Amino acid sequence: MGLKEVLSIQPGSVLWTILTFLVVVFLIGRYGWKPILAGLRAREESIRKDLDTAKSEREKAAALLSEYQATMAGARKDATDIVQKAQEAAAEVIETARAEGRELSQRMVDRAKAEIERDTEAARAELKKYVADLTARATARLVGKVVDARDHEQLILDALKEDR
Repeated sequence: MGLKEVLSIQPGSVLWTILTFLVVVFLIGRYGWKPILAGLRAREESIRKDLDTAKSEREKAAALLSEYQATMAGARKDATDIVQKAQEAAAEVIETARAEGRELSQRMVDRAKAEIERDTEAARAELKKYVADLTARATARLVGKVVDARDHEQLILDALKEDR
């Protein structure tokens, strides 16, 4: 068999080749085509479901990311609010401490003034008593008699009336 014989067209071979081709096409169409198409459709449906699932998962991930970002923004706002409230509370505590300090200082000043006033009054009373005693002694020496407490008091009152 040479190349010429292979390439030559023989009517019997052509007929059997066409007949064999048609039988193969019929058998594939009858028994093989439907399972192949069913497999392709199943594969197409599987791919479509995978794409839908991926799209759904991507949407869920985007929603979760958005929720996370919103939560983080809320947490930042809460943190800022907490810091601001802490600063306000600290300022309030400082102002309260200052006010209490001023109040305590004023009470101490008032107490010191009252104490000074008491001490001044006590010193005046002691001075009056001392002056009265000196006056009584001087009067006793001048008059030449001892003056008792009642006479002494009367002399002082008389002297005070004359000074006014």
